[in-house]
Amino acid sequence: MNALAVLYGGSLNGAAFEPLSCGKNALILALERFRRFPGVTKLVLLGAEGDSEHPGLPSGVSLVSRPAWTKKTLLQTLSELSPGFDCTYFAWADCPLLDPVLAGAVAERHLRYNAEYSYADGWPYGLAPELLAPGVAGILANILGADDGGPVERDTLFSVVQKDINAFDIETEISSIDLRVHRLSLTADSKRNFLLLSRLIDAGLFSAADAERVIPAHPELLRTLPAFYPIQVSGPCPQACTLCPYPKFNAGANGFMESGRFAELLDRISAFSGDAVIDLSLWGELSLHPQKEELIAAILERPALSGVIETSGLGWKKAGLEALAEAAKRAAPRENGMAPLSWIVSLDAADANRYREIRGPGFAEAAECAKALAALFSKDCYVQAVRVKGAEDDIEQFYRSWKDAGVQVIIQKYDDFCGALPKLQASDLSPVQRRPCWHLMRDMPILLDGRVPLCRETGFAGQTMNGGEPSDFWFAGNAFTENLETIWARGNSFYREQCTKGVSEYKEPCSGCDEYYTYNF
Repeated sequence: MNALAVLYGGSLNGAAFEPLSCGKNALILALERFRRFPGVTKLVLLGAEGDSEHPGLPSGVSLVSRPAWTKKTLLQTLSELSPGFDCTYFAWADCPLLDPVLAGAVAERHLRYNAEYSYADGWPYGLAPELLAPGVAGILANILGADDGGPVERDTLFSVVQKDINAFDIETEISSIDLRVHRLSLTADSKRNFLLLSRLIDAGLFSAADAERVIPAHPELLRTLPAFYPIQVSGPCPQACTLCPYPKFNAGANGFMESGRFAELLDRISAFSGDAVIDLSLWGELSLHPQKEELIAAILERPALSGVIETSGLGWKKAGLEALAEAAKRAAPRENGMAPLSWIVSLDAADANRYREIRGPGFAEAAECAKALAALFSKDCYVQAVRVKGAEDDIEQFYRSWKDAGVQVIIQKYDDFCGALPKLQASDLSPVQRRPCWHLMRDMPILLDGRVPLCRETGFAGQTMNGGEPSDFWFAGNAFTENLETIWARGNSFYREQCTKGVSEYKEPCSGCDEYYTYNF
């Protein structure tokens, strides 16, 4: 076999150049492992301009640099490089655990069945390359036509293949253990994933076979750094929704988080987590905040952070939304690849009467706000409804009406907040086997006064069980007075408990919670 190996390094994060515990960085390790793939006779690194000056680049690596890469230029370059080779291996250059044995298995299947595109499935991303047959890259470039396809992404090859998937012969090498449920990316593309790589390497993970052994045996290693920060910046809310515990336990709440304090908090989040998603407002309505534009601007000014606004759709002015749309367009690309600013409008009903039962008055204003946001943020705006027992017809009408209007829809499962609300789940969607909670693993909610609940649910745990104030037991600390790292570390014991114990041994309220399998970014 005469194989070409191409690593894409045109948009690497700084973490790719940081040394791992073995002393080498992800880029060098990826190059070394790629060189050991079966049949490789030429190794090419696709880089950004200036990469030719990168120290430590191994000899024998051909470097192709461009000021900027798009899907189209990537495919065209692969097409130009591939003549004379039996196949092309392709992967990103920040994958230090690329496995030559797994690559060989993919290649053997690819050649045996004369496939045009091959990949591995069931393992975490970063262990296996994708393979293309000669000439296929050029075909994929033609599929894009005059469109440049946008920036290169992790799934670029498959995303273009999908545009005409029945036209290609595709083969898949499948893991004996499905590890996709862990949602891992073994890539040095963020502070979070760099920490994950370091932990797994120290635990003895160097190959796909190791992954099948180490990851199931050590789930506690997967809790790295928080990725999702739902932050309450507003006390008051214009509605008293029957599907929300906030009106019941916080009637008459007021006050706002001052923009300067919020900006300082964002700087500390960036320093701790690297990249993160900031969700406003955990409770209360952002539109009522007198400094809402400053809060959103603070997120947009920090490329490591993406903003998600969850709103009732009440209290917004069209001119203000248009100004925010322009600010989002001017914002720098986000380091996590998400949009700078996204919106979720909670409507919960398809008609005014049902809306009034759930949320109160304001249906027309909320629906108009959702339409305005969908026009201004077409790819980054969603309308949301909670699916409740006994309201299936309304949910179907809600979904169809907004989808027909071209708006993205979220149908959210009902949450009883560990018994704070009646149990109105329309169906049981929970996995057969319970896993450790995603929210303990990835979320850090912050309340208006800086308190950090272990998760969003536990902010009401004390009231639910004791009929009084929330117990301090369910709070990990205060983000205004303590180090975020210290606060996050206090949740380790709760997460490890769910990694090692059966559900019958979980502490309340976790034992009765069914939100553990829902996932935020």
